Amino acid sequence: MRVWRLRRTAAGEGVSDMYADKMLAGSVALIAAFWVAICAAAPEVIWQGLRIAVGHLTRANLLSALLLGLILAFFVEPLLRRTGDFFGPSRRASAEERRNPLFTAGLSLAFALVSVCVHDATSAFVSGRGADSIGEPSGLAAAIALTTAWSIVPFAVSLAWLSVRNRWLRVPIGVIAGASAGIAGWLFSWSVREVITTIIPCLLILGLGYRRVIGPPEEPALGRCARVVAVVGAGWLIGARLVDLFLDNRAKVYATPEFWVDARFYLGWTLGLLLVPSPSARTPQPK
Repeated sequence: MRVWRLRRTAAGEGVSDMYADKMLAGSVALIAAFWVAICAAAPEVIWQGLRIAVGHLTRANLLSALLLGLILAFFVEPLLRRTGDFFGPSRRASAEERRNPLFTAGLSLAFALVSVCVHDATSAFVSGRGADSIGEPSGLAAAIALTTAWSIVPFAVSLAWLSVRNRWLRVPIGVIAGASAGIAGWLFSWSVREVITTIIPCLLILGLGYRRVIGPPEEPALGRCARVVAVVGAGWLIGARLVDLFLDNRAKVYATPEFWVDARFYLGWTLGLLLVPSPSARTPQPK
């Protein structure tokens, strides 16, 4: 009886560990896909905010951005870095950093100013400031709608790539990823042309990404797919522009504003795949 109880306990622990590994792998995949999706939407949100912010730029705005940039560069960023060094492994400053405070301060100030500008642009768009000047609906609802619309396809496609080794999930999630452009178009009332110009390149990206995601285990899975998005996106946009040169105005694939909207979309998607801490082969993969 004692032996049987020990075996039952060991089996129970094994099942528990298996489910824990599956939960961990699923959570990691969801977070990674969400990360990529937000990055895909970020350039358009920032661009829309910059259009509003530039139209309402004043001397006070410039001075406040400079002041915040100085505080971030000379106080907040060094404080966070020193705090990280205190709790993490010690890191000695290189001789170059010690000899060149001008370069370090200039670089920190540049990043701080960019951060402040991005924050102000995003805040301008989300708050609805200047909605009348651009003639478009704005505010929090518009920002959420834009982010959601731009996130659906990258989220579904990234999740499909990360589920390729799961024999139970790869087919249904792959089908959802293939239909994600149509789903987004239906939810947000895209035109037929917008749906078609999104479905074709995204299906190519999905299919080619499957071949890239199954690669050397030491390389990040999603990082290998960034080149696929960049090449397919650039190829599609260039090809569409060449086609437009031979068509009249009524039959063009892209109007100029729509062309740059999609360019920002593929740029953000590519950067998201490069920036996300992609799950590695060491992460437990559910079977």
